[in-house]
Amino acid sequence: MKMFFCDDTIGKLMKKIRLLGFDAMQWKGESDKERILLTKSRDRWRTYSGESFLIMSDGWKEQLEEVEKRYTLSKEMMPFTRCAECNTVLVDASPCEVKDLVPERILLSVSKFKRCPRCGKVYWNGTHVEKIKMDFEEIFHGAFF
Repeated sequence: MKMFFCDDTIGKLMKKIRLLGFDAMQWKGESDKERILLTKSRDRWRTYSGESFLIMSDGWKEQLEEVEKRYTLSKEMMPFTRCAECNTVLVDASPCEVKDLVPERILLSVSKFKRCPRCGKVYWNGTHVEKIKMDFEEIFHGAFF
């Protein structure tokens, strides 16, 4: 599975790539032959010692379309398996385990949760996930699910 560095020029894109299940770390100037640097900076693109890809678009949807065209993410993606905040692989969590971390109304209507073992963020399939799925369906032309 592809692994990425994303620099500070494409922060929203990095979170979306993580939501697709890819390992995407914030680039801090280091070099790693295993990771592809995604950037809007021509200087960084030219000087990175490993593989890099220059993003041309400004909006995250168009940026993700560019990355899909170059790397065919749709063949490898495992949606909603990584924390969008810290990049850690999510683990299943029971309602009992998250009862103090989510609103009570959510506990009454949702039975499946995922939790980040590193930062503690809790995820569930709510209306925000449906919106993201629709965006991804549009970008990947129905290949999302």
